[in-house]
Amino acid sequence: MKKKEFRRYESRFKLSVLRDMYENNLSYNFTAKKYGIICPQTLHLWEKEFPLDTKSLSLSEEVINKIKSMRSKKEESAASKANKTREEELESEIVNLRKALTYSELRNEGLIELLRMGKEEFGIDLLKKDGAKQ
Repeated sequence: MKKKEFRRYESRFKLSVLRDMYENNLSYNFTAKKYGIICPQTLHLWEKEFPLDTKSLSLSEEVINKIKSMRSKKEESAASKANKTREEELESEIVNLRKALTYSELRNEGLIELLRMGKEEFGIDLLKKDGAKQ
């Protein structure tokens, strides 16, 4: 079993990483890889430690507003997904089941065709015969 490695980072490093991530609109995963941070979730913890409008981040008002608007859009879309009515959920499930049925039918047609071709080319009938003894 592999032992987890814990690292401690200085506040200056945390601030510079967050500043770079915000100013260049980088993803958590990309930022973590760029700076050699093992777990991207660490960045979420740093965001809580240093809120967006913290003076130590020294972000421009434009960058702060941009990030806040992006966050509000994410929250709105998450809320709209959570507010799906039961009817919408059932409609979505019906669509998914129809797709699965179509795929299954196509797969079965392909397998039947494969069995037919095997019988023609090799003379082997792999379909179970009616009334076969067991």
